[in-house]
Amino acid sequence: MTVLSIDSGNRTKKAEDFIDEHNAVHAMLSDVDRTAFTAYRVRGIPTTVIVDHEGRAMFRHVGFMDGMQEQFEREIETLLAWMGEA
Repeated sequence: MTVLSIDSGNRTKKAEDFIDEHNAVHAMLSDVDRTAFTAYRVRGIPTTVIVDHEGRAMFRHVGFMDGMQEQFEREIETLLAWMGEA
């Protein structure tokens, strides 16, 4: 699994634990020409887009509230199971 971020560079302890648990590669990107913003229809910050191995947006969230981490985890686990990687 690969986790790509276009963000401020801050990674929470929970995110770090999830990445470690799944032996994921985490790369942080800069989208100077806004290619990813356009491709994934980012209209507000923060926006979280969970994509499959072919780059298709499977889950999308605009904004962030406490408790969304658990929702992200469920969605990622669902996607991994669907892909046969869980």
